Amino acid sequence: MTHSFPRGLPSFYIRVYKIVDDPSLDPIISWSKSNNSFIVWNVEEFCRVISPKSVGLGRSISRFFCDLRYHGFKRINGRPGRLEFGHDDFVRGQPQLLKKMMVKTWTERMEKNKAKKARAKARKARVKVEHLLQNLQI
Repeated sequence: MTHSFPRGLPSFYIRVYKIVDDPSLDPIISWSKSNNSFIVWNVEEFCRVISPKSVGLGRSISRFFCDLRYHGFKRINGRPGRLEFGHDDFVRGQPQLLKKMMVKTWTERMEKNKAKKARAKARKARVKVEHLLQNLQI
């Protein structure tokens, strides 16, 4: 299938969407029944067939999984041994939602970084106050 992808979308989203949407790869990776997640059915074949041909997906399955998390995908707990990943805006037949997914992911990442910096700043201030109190002589 040919899809129209939003401008400015990182290639990772497009590559994953195209791979999942390719019916010839269904024995290896395919959409789930919910149509907003995908399942890696055969990890060995994924590494042998898909990874070498897909620049930017990483050479190892663990790198691919890390990249999925970095780009906003969540691991879906299901049956043991089943590797399913999804996102509310990763939807079959709706590649225009990938831009929304990207924005949500970046926004969440920025918020996490802000919170992390605020905690570090508060920790530093607490240490400084404790140090000042210890050295205070009345």
